[in-house]
Amino acid sequence: MGDIYVEFFSDEALENVMCLLQYKPERVVYLGHKSTMLTRKIDSLRDFAELKSPKTKLEFIEVPRDNLEECIKALEDVSDRYPEAFYELTGGGEMILIAFGYLSATKKLKTLRIDPYTGIEVNMVPGAVPTQHRDNLSITVKENIILHGGTLTRQTGSFSTWNFTDTFKEDIRTIWDIARGLQHKWNSYCSIIEDVIKANPGDEYGHFSLPKSQLRDSAILFYKLNSKGMLRDYHEDNKRIRFSFKTDAIRHIVTKTGNILELHVYEVASRRPDIFTDEIIGAMIDWNGDKDEEEKREFASNYEKYMNASYDTINEIDVILMQACVPIFISCKSGKATSNSLHELETVTHRFGGKYARKALVMALPCDATSSGSSFFKQRAKEMHIWVIDNLYAMTDEQLLKKLMQLHN
Repeated sequence: MGDIYVEFFSDEALENVMCLLQYKPERVVYLGHKSTMLTRKIDSLRDFAELKSPKTKLEFIEVPRDNLEECIKALEDVSDRYPEAFYELTGGGEMILIAFGYLSATKKLKTLRIDPYTGIEVNMVPGAVPTQHRDNLSITVKENIILHGGTLTRQTGSFSTWNFTDTFKEDIRTIWDIARGLQHKWNSYCSIIEDVIKANPGDEYGHFSLPKSQLRDSAILFYKLNSKGMLRDYHEDNKRIRFSFKTDAIRHIVTKTGNILELHVYEVASRRPDIFTDEIIGAMIDWNGDKDEEEKREFASNYEKYMNASYDTINEIDVILMQACVPIFISCKSGKATSNSLHELETVTHRFGGKYARKALVMALPCDATSSGSSFFKQRAKEMHIWVIDNLYAMTDEQLLKKLMQLHN
C-alpha cells in the first residue's frame, strides 16, 4: 500500500485512526469542517498518533460545510499533490463525500474502507477487482481514553491497587465463592467491618484485634475467610478476633463492598485474552486533562442535573474491556441500582467510546430485588442500549463469560 492516506475527519474519533493503526504511513491528510475538526480533537489525535505511529505526519485541511465548489477544489489540490494517495471513506461530512463522488468520476482515485467495529477492510483500486480482508488491529484502554481526549490517572485500580498475579486471581475466585454464599449479607458485613477496622486500626505489622461486640454478625465473614486461608495468625476468644490479612489486597476487598464484584468481572474477562485484548479495573478518568475548562464546567453542570453530585464523582468506571479497537464500559453494582446509574454510564461511554462502544450494568443480585420499578428500569436501560447483566451470584463463571462476549455482537 502507499504511504499517503486521506481521511475525511469524523466526529467519531475511532474512524479517524484506522489507516494510522493498520499502515503507520508517512502521512495522513485530514479534510474536515470547522465545526467538526475542533482543536481539542486534533490535539487528542496527535497525542494518540505519537503513541501508535510517531513517525507519521498529520496534516489538517479545513473545508467549508456548505460550499461544494470549495470542497471539490480542496480535494483536487490534495489529489494533485498526492496522486498515489488512498482515500479512506469511513467518516466525513455529507458535502465532502459529495465532492469526492464528483471528483472520483473524473479521476481514478484509490479508495478503501476499514470498519472500526469488525476490522474488515475493503480496497477499491481503479481497474482491479475490489478486495476484502480482516485487519488485526487493537488499542489499549489507555490509548482509547487518550484518543478521546482524556487520561487515566495514577489512581486507576490497575495501576495503584491491584496486582493480578496468578495467586491473586485464585484469591479472587475464593472470595467470590464466599460472597456468593452470603449474597445480600456480603454488603452489610463488609460495611460493618470497614467501620470497625477504621475504629480499631491494625498495628505496624498489619495485625488486627477487633471486638466482637462491634462486629456482631459480620464476624461470620472472618470465620469463612480463615477457613479458606485468606487470613494469617487467626485467634479468637470471647471478646476479640485477632488476625492479619493474607495480603493487603484482601484487606481492600473485605473493607469495600463493591470490590469483589468488580474483581470477579475483571478476572473472568481476563481468562480470554483472545477476545478481550485489554482490560482495566477502577479506571479513574481525567475528562479533559485541563485542556478545556469551559467544557469541563459544562459537563459538571449536566451531570449534576442527573446525578445531583459533583463533577469528580463520575471519574471512575468500574471495568473497561477492549475487544480489538472497541471499548466496553461496565458499571458494577453490588447493591441497588437507579436510573442515575444508567445516566452516568451513558455519559461516560458516549464521551470516551462514541457510537462503537458497548456498555453494561452488572448487578450481583436480581434486578427485581434491587431496583424499585424494575420493569421501568430495564426498559430505560434497553432504550439507552445498556445491557443489564443481573443476579451474578446465581451465575457460573462460564455463563458470565458468555454474556460478556455477547456484548460485542
